[in-house]
Amino acid sequence: LNSGSVAEASQIRVELAKAPGAHASIVAALHRCIERRELAEVACRLVAAASRQQVMSAAAFAACGAVLEVSKALDRHHSCREVQRHGLHALGCLVYYGGGASKAMEAGALALTRRALSVHRASPSVAIAGCELLRCLAEMGGAPLDGLGETAQAVKRGFPTDQAVHRAADQLLAFVVRRTASAVGSLMDAAVCDEATQRSGMCSLGQLAAHGGMAWRGVEASAVGRVLRAMSVHARSAEVQAVGLWALGRLAERVEASVAGMQEAAERARQRHSGSAVVQRYADQLTAYLQRP
Repeated sequence: LNSGSVAEASQIRVELAKAPGAHASIVAALHRCIERRELAEVACRLVAAASRQQVMSAAAFAACGAVLEVSKALDRHHSCREVQRHGLHALGCLVYYGGGASKAMEAGALALTRRALSVHRASPSVAIAGCELLRCLAEMGGAPLDGLGETAQAVKRGFPTDQAVHRAADQLLAFVVRRTASAVGSLMDAAVCDEATQRSGMCSLGQLAAHGGMAWRGVEASAVGRVLRAMSVHARSAEVQAVGLWALGRLAERVEASVAGMQEAAERARQRHSGSAVVQRYADQLTAYLQRP
């Protein structure tokens, strides 16, 4: 909700508290009038206003079928910006405050959100609500992370100067990066001596660096450490050295991670694998970046 609707939301919550069964009545009304765009919009707005930061109210709505009905409204009125804006916000509140994550996933919320962001790509309110819902679905509903980072980046490109949109997209990016980096790191830690696992892990970390430094705050140092460790343990492997140098370059340039130990790793790889053109190229590129003015 924007700041201008705070008083309205408060009044809605007061009225709902006075009326036993009101949550079920609103959901039933949405079910009956699903074809009427104006009523669907009002119902979604009511659910969002009454559920935001209100655990009991959100849980009551989720228990009487609000997740499914709001999802149906989003599907039925996919071309209406206001239904999408309020519907996505409502689902986000139901997932985050009402424990409706599994129901939202079953109702197709992930696909509905992606479609809304695509159809209404010029709407900042849809972008914000969509990013927030995607983050909730990933964190609480087990939604796959594949593509979520790219979605957030696309949203940011669509609104280059809108700070509110960027905050929502950056929160989604941060979740994707931290969860993915943690999973990759755990695999690398569990198989330090397995060359294939280390190469794969370094590739994943290097690719993840595309999401930029803001999303990496707090986890970039461990990623660099794991790459340096893999290069040290598998110093004889030209492939590991090449992938490691590439990943270090990505982390240094895209994430602005600490460069401690990178120059030394590049020199060791260059000397040990003087016959590998790939190692030499990535070592030169990393050194050039580290020594830039």
